[in-house]
Amino acid sequence: MGARPTTRSLDRAQRCLDTLLPEAAEIVQRHFRDRTFAQTRKAGVDFTTQADEETDVFLRQQLRREFPASAFLTEETAPPDWSDFRTAKDVWVIDPLDGTINFSRGTAHFAISVAWVSRGQTSIGASYDPISHDYYFARVDQPVALKNGARLRVSRTRTLREGVIACDWGWDLRRRKGVVRALDILCMHVRQIKSMGSAVADLAQLAEGRIDAYLHSDLKPWDVAAASLLITKAGGTITTIAGGRWNIFDSSILAATPSFHPRILRLLTGIRS
Repeated sequence: MGARPTTRSLDRAQRCLDTLLPEAAEIVQRHFRDRTFAQTRKAGVDFTTQADEETDVFLRQQLRREFPASAFLTEETAPPDWSDFRTAKDVWVIDPLDGTINFSRGTAHFAISVAWVSRGQTSIGASYDPISHDYYFARVDQPVALKNGARLRVSRTRTLREGVIACDWGWDLRRRKGVVRALDILCMHVRQIKSMGSAVADLAQLAEGRIDAYLHSDLKPWDVAAASLLITKAGGTITTIAGGRWNIFDSSILAATPSFHPRILRLLTGIRS
């Protein structure tokens, strides 16, 4: 377990994010509105945009001024091997724009994610929707997660056939088959399955009760570091798809309400991703 930051340091980090995230959102908004951003291809079918890169630079520069001793693990700057970050005591984990495909196609479903992490444990998790200005926030020393200052709670839906589940597809095309196998089972038991295109935004919806479960076979730490704290503080449960103990460095995730999680796991017995 990582050493918990002091209340004073958490207060300071919270004040910093309260200011920086709306400012970072302005960068994303401008590019989304003007539609003039450049795109750069990455590995496989992945790509980045000018908005991702500019937001990443802005957040790192501003946070480094306030926290010069911190390390940074961001989608835009991560090394091929980030295993050393598992035990680092003071890391800002950032996804400057999660949902880049949606953003690039003019679909307003994406989010900024920032988490302060120590030894793999999230101390502060924040996500911000640049279009709606919804601000999701949780910290380790407080009992609840918040959306725009109001308490978040996961869904109280009890009946699996009334359930709404979200999923998404990783950039590694081979690993997508794990989700396909899971959906082949789940589609016969739930009301609806969504694929909305932003893990950060989708997991925030789980924390606020708009969906009942979320699964993915190929996530990265910056996709989940903030949202995982939102979900647990809102009463949700997180494991790997196979039911194993989960942390932010696991690529496989099954996040769900306490009612749905064990039932989904039973249905998915034998599934591995």
